[in-house]
Parts: sequence; structure tokens; C-alpha cells
Amino acid sequence: MGSSRRTTASFVAYGTFFGLTEGTEKALVVDLVEPQWRGRALGGYHAAVGVASLPASVIFGVIYQAAGPMFAFSTGAGLALIAIFLLPRRAPNGRAA
Repeated sequence: MGSSRRTTASFVAYGTFFGLTEGTEKALVVDLVEPQWRGRALGGYHAAVGVASLPASVIFGVIYQAAGPMFAFSTGAGLALIAIFLLPRRAPNGRAA
């Protein structure tokens, strides 16, 4: 696969990921708070994502430069799998699922 095709495929995959997850994340945040706190909760959520994005990107870049792309992406995938099991499982009504 050529470099431009790989780049295009990467952008399509990235856009698809965000299209499938961003709405779900916002819906979860809204479901976890009282109606009068929804705006503040969404603001806090996006602030946390923004603050976490910079160091995450820097760390990924350091790993990418030091150990290569395969190790960097594998590390990201491994951390995502760990996060799945560390997050508490909650039903939309706030009770443990």
C-alpha cells in the first residue's frame, strides 16, 4: 500500500473512530449527572480530555521516536485495554451494572 493510501486510510479510520465514540462519550456524561449540571459536566469532560491530550501526545511521540511505531501503537492499545477493565461499570441510572 502506497504512502498516500496509507495516510488516507489512517485518516478515515481516525474519523470513523471519533464518529463512533464521541457521541457515546457525551451521552454517558449526560446520563451520569442531574439535568441542571449537564452543561458543566460536559465542560468538565472536555476540559479533562483537552488537558490529558497534550501529555499523552508528547509521551506517544517520545515512545515513537525511541522505540518505533509498532511499540508506540502497541503501548497505546495495551493501555486502552487496561482502561477497559479499570473503569467502573455503571448502568445509565447510576447503579453498578
